[in-house]
Amino acid sequence: MSDIIHAKELRPGNTFIFKNNLYYVIENSFNKTAMREGIVKCKVKNLRTGSITVEVLTGEKLEKAIIDRVVATFSYIDKNSYVFMDLETFEQIEIDAKKLDWEKNFIMEGSEVAILKYGEEVLSISLKDQVSLNIKFAEEAVNGNTVQTAMKKAVLETGYELDVPQFIKTGEKILVDTASGKYVGRDNK
Repeated sequence: MSDIIHAKELRPGNTFIFKNNLYYVIENSFNKTAMREGIVKCKVKNLRTGSITVEVLTGEKLEKAIIDRVVATFSYIDKNSYVFMDLETFEQIEIDAKKLDWEKNFIMEGSEVAILKYGEEVLSISLKDQVSLNIKFAEEAVNGNTVQTAMKKAVLETGYELDVPQFIKTGEKILVDTASGKYVGRDNK
């Protein structure tokens, strides 16, 4: 028998099944009123499609979804798929490139990721919070710019474009936040 969770017990990070979809809770709010049952609203990510929506789940009893995390490394791109190697079984796992539209900006050959699986169904990958990548190209710094937060465009080795501080040069390694895609700092390793 599967575990059941009441909507009012949902917290960020929980996963559940609702209307035949797998959801991951990003944010939740519970608004209790005097005259009726509390209103439960959750900002959720559909783990199959990647879409983010707000669901009203007042009074719902939901089935918990157990999502497995398989540690793997990125190996190569094969036509329209990204191929990863499970570090425990050495099996190759292919994921459709469409499912990795955002994540592909932050993975290189050998990058370690967690593959999210529901049973045998491969859903997506989970990246580390920050990754270290090389600057492939950075614009020239603007002379005389004294604004402390002055930024310029740079392109990472993955092809992703972002804003970096004026002092960053082509060839340097930087840390990038994988959730926002923003510059975090220099990688001094």
